[in-house]
Amino acid sequence: MLNILILISSLCAFAFQPDSMNAEWKGFSEPEIMASGFTHQFDSLPLEGSVQIGPRAWSGHYWPSAQGGINVRWNTREKEGFKYKSPKKEEVLRMSQNQLAQLSPSEKYDLLIGKYDYPLKELAESAASRTAPDWAGICHGWAPATLFHNEPTPKTAINPDGVIIPFGSSDIKALLSYYYAFHHETESTHQVGLRCFFGPWMGGAKGCDEDLNAGAFHIVISNMLGLRREGFMADVDRFKQVWNQPIVGYRSQILSANLPKSKKAAEATVREIKIATDFFYVDEVNEPTWDIVHGTKDQKIAKRSYIYRLELDYRGQIVGGEWESDERPDFLWNSSRATKFEGILHRVGELLND
Repeated sequence: MLNILILISSLCAFAFQPDSMNAEWKGFSEPEIMASGFTHQFDSLPLEGSVQIGPRAWSGHYWPSAQGGINVRWNTREKEGFKYKSPKKEEVLRMSQNQLAQLSPSEKYDLLIGKYDYPLKELAESAASRTAPDWAGICHGWAPATLFHNEPTPKTAINPDGVIIPFGSSDIKALLSYYYAFHHETESTHQVGLRCFFGPWMGGAKGCDEDLNAGAFHIVISNMLGLRREGFMADVDRFKQVWNQPIVGYRSQILSANLPKSKKAAEATVREIKIATDFFYVDEVNEPTWDIVHGTKDQKIAKRSYIYRLELDYRGQIVGGEWESDERPDFLWNSSRATKFEGILHRVGELLND
């Protein structure tokens, strides 16, 4: 479902903690890329944690590029996203509420700001292509948007010419997701692990084996979700496709508590622990919706299940790890919440429920 590669944070932006100097993970997998102050002490980390679901953490559409992105007229029978003519000003002034409701999210926003030459629609067209892979879209915008903002409800707004523009919940979600995908500052993005560019048929299992260290993964999820009750984002597809999801919970179980040091373990390892973890995330909706999804069948929580070993030093600090399951995430990342909206999408905030 995703698309654009998240930029790797500069490794000079954080300091390695002394406890991790002998850790197995490489610099791009350092847990403190995500946030400072993490504890690495295994016994101090909870085995489960989650964030509140509702009014945030809503399921949303990823606006596939191959369907036209946020230019798709999703509230019509045809659902066309390319090569249609948008109404001129004089036509808009004669349109009914039902007709206006059938326009695309980008068209509605352009009308809201009184731009009958449709500049947002033109911008969105450059990010869409009929030949794009079916997983390409803006889930890298939806994933942070759903964690940072309450679910939008349907609204009407008046443009400078007095036209009442009806927005469905998914119209507003599309605009919000597009803002985070293309207009939010990338300097606030921090990524642990690397993107895999290989498919499973291309030797990806070997070529992408060290994208994300299992020990670093456990430190991040247990600190963020277990201790801080904060969500974050992850590419849950191990290989070439990018499916960014908002992560909302985990539940771990100790399978073996005192395993001997393995051959590839970090130098400081004195014992290992085998862990099974269920990793919970908000899933996408199949189609955009006019009304909210919280409290309906369209609100979806999915999970992936992983098995891995944690490497502990003599103090019980996690200093490394090794995946045992073929299933594993590609990379983890977080970003900052938009406190104001700037540029062409400066009026999106007026449509929110925050």
